[in-house]
Amino acid sequence: MKRLIYLSMAALMMLASASCKKVNYDLPDGDITMPVAIDLGITVDGKTIKWASCNLGAAEEYETGYFYAWGSTARKTEYLWKSYPYSNSDGTKFMKYCLPEQDGWWGGEGTPDGLQALQPGDDVAAKRLGGKWRMPTEKEASALISTLYKPTQYTWDFHAQSGGVSGVKITRRSTGNSIFLPYTGRMDGNKLEFSAIRGFFWTMTASKGATDGPDGAFNLGIDINDEGAGIWSNSRCFGFPIRPVYVME
Repeated sequence: MKRLIYLSMAALMMLASASCKKVNYDLPDGDITMPVAIDLGITVDGKTIKWASCNLGAAEEYETGYFYAWGSTARKTEYLWKSYPYSNSDGTKFMKYCLPEQDGWWGGEGTPDGLQALQPGDDVAAKRLGGKWRMPTEKEASALISTLYKPTQYTWDFHAQSGGVSGVKITRRSTGNSIFLPYTGRMDGNKLEFSAIRGFFWTMTASKGATDGPDGAFNLGIDINDEGAGIWSNSRCFGFPIRPVYVME
């Protein structure tokens, strides 16, 4: 009887181990330098949106800073679905940030939560910087990109250099205020992709993803080869830098 009980407990432990996600991916919180809020003359919905002078976790404009999965406030050693906090291990079921029309992807209790914008507790910029700092919305990132098509007011230099790093320098002509966005690349698993040719910066807005499921989120993207910028949708488990915004009501 004792042997049967022992085997039963062992089986339960194995089952629990198989169903629980690994928790050894989080890295300690790194130091955060408070960025400068740069006024590029951009307003969205009556709010002045100032852009940070550097990425979250960076001390200089040309530094990558820290990589984060979308909605995660902890850094990772691997950027995969199995280390993503709000999904199952293969990214087919989600326990947070799922719209009602995506109920087939819902893995939480009750019905889909209908959340499309990150809550403050899941916004790493708001958490680490406080005050009026947060991640940009998709609409705010789009407003920044729209300055690319206003050449009399703004310049975009896709081959700018800062600290020996290539990136895009966006300058408001009337004031000379500018920000530099480095070509950071992205983290897929433990591999850095597109370094020195593309930049990826998360917004706080979820997308429906390529398959109409809640596997994607919007990011601001820049590309040196196309000399272009846009709003892209990528899997939430990828590791991207964060370029915070300071919002003036």
